[in-house]
Amino acid sequence: MKYQLVLQFLGEQIEDFDELLKLEFDLGLSLKGKHIVDGHDFGSAEMNIFIHTDNPEEALSNAKASLDKLSTKNYIVAFRDIAGEDYTVLFPNEFEGVFCVK
Repeated sequence: MKYQLVLQFLGEQIEDFDELLKLEFDLGLSLKGKHIVDGHDFGSAEMNIFIHTDNPEEALSNAKASLDKLSTKNYIVAFRDIAGEDYTVLFPNEFEGVFCVK
């Protein structure tokens, strides 16, 4: 896989972590092996789910049904070349700033 797609959410409570785990499971089903869920991390007031893919836009499109079930719509989706460091934000369209994974 050529890219790492990151879904990033604010969160620091157990309920947030439970929702993250449910989302990670749902994504594993909805991405159907074409895009690989590669785990998550939780800390520093943020949660991330990592997906390996050859097509970040398609992976996000496939993930939308699962993302739409979330109680929050406040998240950022970005990707980078597996070997790279710089991220390109796909969502939200109006994102300004520097995306990073802590």
